[in-house]
Order: sequence, then structure tokens, then C-alpha cells
Amino acid sequence: MILTFQKQQTIKPISANNEHQYTQLATEVEQTELRDLLGVAFLQEIQNNPTDYTDLIEGSEFTSCSGVTLTHKGLEYVLAYLNYAKYIGQSFINDTFSGFTVKQMDDSNPINEGTMKRLINENRKVALTEWELVKEYLNAQDFDLWNSTKSRKPHLPKMTFLRKTAN
Repeated sequence: MILTFQKQQTIKPISANNEHQYTQLATEVEQTELRDLLGVAFLQEIQNNPTDYTDLIEGSEFTSCSGVTLTHKGLEYVLAYLNYAKYIGQSFINDTFSGFTVKQMDDSNPINEGTMKRLINENRKVALTEWELVKEYLNAQDFDLWNSTKSRKPHLPKMTFLRKTAN
């Protein structure tokens, strides 16, 4: 896993009492969304040899293809916001013997679907905006396994929710 829980907390913190969910959530994001962005071979190379890709993972200054000096925040930053977006959509759901539930306390209520969708989209937008700068860094470097034409264009997903209706 590229982004640890401790590093997640320094970039875009999630509730500390949900640390137990973090590994699965971060692994899913890395193996789906980051895989789509980087390609399978390049992602596996980074995962197997992270010290060879420190500037890509942590961010660095670079000279773009047009000769301009830029700074990118790295894959950790992109992952932190993608993880957070996924966390927003899953953190309030509890899997119980009788089905999925939403935990409610007397003095709190879950946010509405529209607010949740907005928060997910805002955090994905932050991640994908930074990804464009990371991609510019990748295009300015000579990584054998990176091929920007094979990378799929990231997108903001359509969020739909099922509503429970009374009979």
C-alpha cells in the first residue's frame, strides 16, 4: 500500500476511530482508481519498488516538457483525497446480521444524500486536479512503464441512492 494511515492523517484526515476500515478502503482505491490512472504494470512496479519512485509518490519539483519549473504533490496527495471521497460514502454504513444500517445517535443525524454527493465530488475533484499535475510530471520523465495514452481519463461518478419506501 502506497499511502499509510498516518500519512493520510497529515494530508486529509479521516476519523481516527475508523482506522480499522482504512486498510481495506485504501487498498480498494489503489487497486481500482490508481490502477486506472497509472496502468497495471506501472502501479505494480511502484508498489514493489517504492524507494525508486520517491519523487512520484511524495511530490517534487520538476521541469515540464515546455521548460517551466513546476511542483506536484505526489501520488500520496492524490490517494489521500480519493480515499477520503470513498470514506465519505462508506463511513456511515454499518454491515450487520440483519443488513446494512445507518447508525444514529440522539444528538446527531446523518448528512443528506445531496450533501454527501457534493462532498464526494469536491474531494475527487481535488484529487483529479492534482493528478493532472502528476501526469505532467510523468510525461516529463522517462519511466519505461508509463504510457499516458493507456491511462484512462478519470471521471466523477454518478451517484445514485436507493430510497426505502413505505408499503
